[in-house]
Amino acid sequence: MGARPMRRAAAPTPGWPSGWRAWLGSGVGQTLDRRLDQLYQRLPVTTCQRQGHCCSLLPPLQPAEIIAWMIRFAQTAAPERTVTAAGLVRHFLLNAAQRRACPWARPGACADYVHRFLACRAYGLWSPVAYQARRRAAEAGQAVVVAAWAGLGVRLPEEVLTPGPEYCRHVRLCNNGEKRPNLDELLCELEAAMTTTALGLGAEADLAAMGGDLAHLVARLALGERECLEAKVAVTRAWVAGRRAEALGMVEACLDQARAWSLAAPSV
Repeated sequence: MGARPMRRAAAPTPGWPSGWRAWLGSGVGQTLDRRLDQLYQRLPVTTCQRQGHCCSLLPPLQPAEIIAWMIRFAQTAAPERTVTAAGLVRHFLLNAAQRRACPWARPGACADYVHRFLACRAYGLWSPVAYQARRRAAEAGQAVVVAAWAGLGVRLPEEVLTPGPEYCRHVRLCNNGEKRPNLDELLCELEAAMTTTALGLGAEADLAAMGGDLAHLVARLALGERECLEAKVAVTRAWVAGRRAEALGMVEACLDQARAWSLAAPSV
């Protein structure tokens, strides 16, 4: 008897895990927003002449920031949700094939500056030594990712392997005179506080699996935990092999699913 042909798994039904649904309408969002505002306000007011330079990559988010963002996402109008979900899933599927800026990046500005994340606010506030140490750690993590792709027979394009932005010396503290304080300890405290704030909300496993990658989280929820990774591998394989139309066709099919998922966001 011949082997049975493999059946393609059915596309996951768009929806939100029950634990995430419980946040909506419970007041968690308002509490998180207030707590995040309190933490952000501990940072000094700054100015920079290179607005947008730090937007060359989607920044990693802290756990409390991800939860707060998901709640705000569910509260936005349906048309905006579909655009946002599609943009994040597109970013996730293509960011191993081509260099992609942050989905909120605009020429010289951020499309959601009021809600920018701690990594954005902290850019230029770390000491040069601390920033370079974190940059080296990110590069070491990237090397692991490159090796994993190589194990799949995929050599990532050089543009994707370009390191993140260099340390910025153009950020200036307002009303601080000539002396610049060392803010490394404060920034570490804020990161720790944002992790502690998110504990006990029932999403630790999801957040830990994403490593702060909001695009991966949205793709996982919209497409499925395994399906989003399979789609990314297929898209990247096709792209680096020069089959761009095929890759983009697969992306568009996934974006339709992401839009459907966004419309299924629980009402608040």
